[in-house]
Amino acid sequence: MRRNPWLLVRLFMVMVFTFGASTTAANFSYGLQEDPVRLSAEQLNRGQLPPGTELDDYVEIRGTPDFGPDPKTPEVGVSARYSTAYYYFGLEETRDNLLIQQAQTPPDITDTRERVWRGQLATVGTVIFHDTTQRGLKVAGLPTDDAIPVVEIGETPEFYRQIFPAYSAIIGLWVLSIAWLVWRKNKPFLGL
Repeated sequence: MRRNPWLLVRLFMVMVFTFGASTTAANFSYGLQEDPVRLSAEQLNRGQLPPGTELDDYVEIRGTPDFGPDPKTPEVGVSARYSTAYYYFGLEETRDNLLIQQAQTPPDITDTRERVWRGQLATVGTVIFHDTTQRGLKVAGLPTDDAIPVVEIGETPEFYRQIFPAYSAIIGLWVLSIAWLVWRKNKPFLGL
């Protein structure tokens, strides 16, 4: 360690920026998606997704929010941690076979018109804050099976394209850290 302190510093920098680049790579590729995959209520009710559809794909579905018959108890699951809240609700057309996730602002339970919902495809098992989400879904009487699809409506490619400069900077710093690691000469470890 005394012979190569700068090598260790450079290795540490590469590790830090590799972690940053790996976490932004998926968001970067998602932001490049153009047209959403159209989901249908019939397929979802049969427990199927369109062929070739995978988690993290950009999807859309047309449906009516199902906030429940009583406006005082609107069947909206809440998963809140730190200062972030995620709201979950179903669609009338898909019954318990799909959930919509809305971040930060609660859904307007008076707006029950049919509309198109677009976002990133996830499942109840892969959404953020899994344990907290499970509790929120149970309290609201919503399905808790980990395999149920979730459309995260705040996660659109347009949103990620707005922050491409930040992602590009992280990937650029990662490339520079690797170049710095390779470019600098190092003293041999064994003193040979």
